[in-house]
Amino acid sequence: MTEHLYPHGVADLELAPVLISIERNLAALRDAVDLEYTLVLELNDDDSLYHSPTERARRIQRFAIRGVSLHGLNVYPSADRHGLAVWHGEFTVTLAFGKAVTEYVLNGRAR
Repeated sequence: MTEHLYPHGVADLELAPVLISIERNLAALRDAVDLEYTLVLELNDDDSLYHSPTERARRIQRFAIRGVSLHGLNVYPSADRHGLAVWHGEFTVTLAFGKAVTEYVLNGRAR
C-alpha cells in the first residue's frame, strides 16, 4: 500500500517553491559557459579561497541559495559532494550539481 504524505504545516508547503528556486540557480550554473567566471561574478570572490571539496561544495551552496527565501528549510552539501540536500523535518530532497559542477567540487578548477 502506498503511503500518501500530506503537508503538515507551512514549511511543508514552502518546500516545492524553495526547491524550484534552488534548482533554477543550479541550472544557471550548469549552463554557464565559464563556471569560474560565473561564480566570481555572482559571489564576488575567487577560487583561491577554496582548497577542499567541502569548501567548494559550500561555495556552490552559497551560489544556489542566493536570492532564495528558505523559509526555515536547511540546505547543505550532500555527503558525497554531488549535490545539495534540502531538509525539513522528515523530508530530505537532494538536488544534483551536474557533471561539470561536481567535477569542480571534487577536483577544483572550473572549466
